[in-house]
Amino acid sequence: MIQTRKQQTTNHNSVLPLVAGSALMLAVLASQGQANPAASGAKRRIFAQVLVESTVAKHAELAGLELATTPPDGHDCTTIAATDVKEMGDKCDKGELAVMKTGKPTVEKEGDGYDVTLPLHVSGKTIGIIGMDFKLDQKESGLVDRASVIAKEVEDQIPAKSKLFEAAQ
Repeated sequence: MIQTRKQQTTNHNSVLPLVAGSALMLAVLASQGQANPAASGAKRRIFAQVLVESTVAKHAELAGLELATTPPDGHDCTTIAATDVKEMGDKCDKGELAVMKTGKPTVEKEGDGYDVTLPLHVSGKTIGIIGMDFKLDQKESGLVDRASVIAKEVEDQIPAKSKLFEAAQ
């Protein structure tokens, strides 16, 4: 079919709004993080995060909680779940690594409370650390004992290290 120049111009003019509309829709979806389905899947919640959130919800004395271990595809101990999302992905510091190595918990008094770090065990093996931020109104004496009870609650819900990285239900 041979089109006249007028028909070609009309077809061209009707395609432009369609292309512009499609580009606008992609820009809107990208700004909402939905243009790339793989990107939205990258922020999926894992079991470890749900465990952190449910534990803090049960314990009013906690201001925060984090779990750190070596991810299946990683080489370094990193924070895999935390109440403070800015801590996600942070490498374990020397103090945390020392807790893992020695098995001895630490207590640090900070301006807004106490930071208690204990080894995280699964099936009797140390796999990482569990860090708890206790509110300042808590008494320092007995903090390690209280933290140990909470850590045991958390550990009892982890049948295997791999469970920590499974998609949350």
